[in-house]
Parts: sequence; C-alpha cells; structure tokens
Amino acid sequence: MQMRLAALSTGLREGGICILRQGADHRFGLAENVPQQWLRQDLVGLVESDALPAEIAADFVTAHNLTRSQNLRQNLSFGMGTGLRRREFAIVMLPDVDGITSVVTDVTEAVARDLAMTTLLREVSHRSKNLLAIVQSVAMQTAHHTRDVQEFLDRFRGRLHALSSTQDLVTESDWRGTYLQSLVMSQLSRVGPSALGHTRVTGENPLLGPNASLHIGLAIHELAANSILHGAMAEHTAGHVWIDAQLVGAPGLKADLVIEWQETGLDLEDSTREPRFGSLILERIVPLSVGGTASFRIDTTTVNYRLTVPADQFEA
Repeated sequence: MQMRLAALSTGLREGGICILRQGADHRFGLAENVPQQWLRQDLVGLVESDALPAEIAADFVTAHNLTRSQNLRQNLSFGMGTGLRRREFAIVMLPDVDGITSVVTDVTEAVARDLAMTTLLREVSHRSKNLLAIVQSVAMQTAHHTRDVQEFLDRFRGRLHALSSTQDLVTESDWRGTYLQSLVMSQLSRVGPSALGHTRVTGENPLLGPNASLHIGLAIHELAANSILHGAMAEHTAGHVWIDAQLVGAPGLKADLVIEWQETGLDLEDSTREPRFGSLILERIVPLSVGGTASFRIDTTTVNYRLTVPADQFEA
C-alpha cells in the first residue's frame, strides 16, 4: 500500500496535479502535492483562508458550497504569483458522501499556448488584411495604367510574384522581416538571367521589418523589371546597376536607411516618358507606406532612384 501511495504521489507531482479533500466544515483532511505558490503546503486541519489569498479563498468557499448544495461538480480557475513566477490553476470540485474532493491542475503552459495562439492568429489576420490591401491597390493601379488585358496580366503577374517572393522571405524569418541584400537578390533573380550579371550591391545590410520588406521588394522589382526591358540589365546593353545602402543621420539620433539605385550606360531615345504606374510605385506608394521619402530621375543615359527609410522600419 505504501508503495502504491508513493507511486501515486509521484505521478501527481509530475503531472502538476494536486488532490484536496474537505469535510462539510471546509477543513482539509487530505492535501497531496499542494502547489508551492500557495500560502501553506501542509493544509490538513486548515480552511481555505489559511491556504489562499483572501479573494481566491472566497471564490473557493463559494464553489465548495455550491458543490455541496447542488450535489454537482463546479469548476474554478485562478492565477497566483507575478511575472515569470505566476502560475495558473484549474480546479474541479466533486461531491462525495460527506465532503468535497478537489482536483487542482497547473494549467500554466496550456494557458500560455492558448494566449500565444490567439496572439498569432490575430497577427496573421492583421498582416493578411494589409497584404490584401496592397494587392488590391496594385491591381487597381495596374489596370488604370495599362492599355489592354494582356498588358495588365503581364504587369500584374510580375508585381504579384514580387510580393509573393518577399512574403516567403518574411514568413521564413517568423515574421521578423528580411535582410535587405537577401531581398534585393531575391527580386533580381526573378526578373531575368542577365540581372545579377549587370548589378553590384554594396553598403549596409539591415533587417527590414515586414512592412518595409514588402514595399521595398516591390520597388526593387519595378526598377529591375523596367531595367531588364529598357535599361542597363537588358541583354543588348553594356550598362551597369549599382545598388547601395547607407545609414544616414545626425549624431545622437537614430539613423535613417538610404537606398540608392543607379543605372548607367543607357541609351534612351526618349527620357520624357509619360508617367506610368511604375513611377507611381517608386515615388508615392513605397515612400508613403514606409513613412519615408523618395526621388526618381531618368535621363537619356542614367536612372537614379533614392529611397529614405525611417529608423523604425528596420534593425541596423
């Protein structure tokens, strides 16, 4: 019998379970594996107010009385402790012949998992809505700046793939974001085999937040897609692209990130093109979305894009 009781006690302890037995007078006649967070561990002969804080003890007494008067099980939950030492408990009170048996379970880990899952689902919902809003905006603006269905499909497909590629990088980092140079290489590798061969990437490599990653990725795609068709990355040109990133700011203040795209060696017949959605992305949508500023200049031999990203959008 002693061996069985010892084994039972070990099982309760490892499972974070406490068993309590009270008489009609609320005094504990059995208390096995009492949680360390309780005021007392040796409860035999004591009542609730001796073992628990006043507010919790009052709830315990109420549940005890309901169990006895209704002859039905009652459920009770409460937390004890603060900070990392806080523990959550769930109690099931069961009526028996002449008293109450309570099963107390430490549910701290289960509560933490539920909270983490709720937080994660809320974050996923928030980010999904943001991404859908971006996609909707890109679709509407692309449609507004294309001449026919085929042109719309070609342009929208490229922009959608650019967002998808960046989203993959962000997801792989558990939503922390993505490093700038990884983002640049990912977008360049998508547009064509000649893109990387014409490009030099230098400077800082900060971790961009999810929002900055999506929009800067879209800007890099737009610049690269135009370059592969009409600029320095085209197979028939001898042009070059230099992408540089630097931290710029006054002493004592958090520095902003300045990303610059420079294309040289172009031979464009018409540098005064009618503005299209590409320039709208680069000059308005991207800088507004990250809370920064941008400038975009094209002439017959060069393309220059300069984007300033505030410090709250990245980790240096």
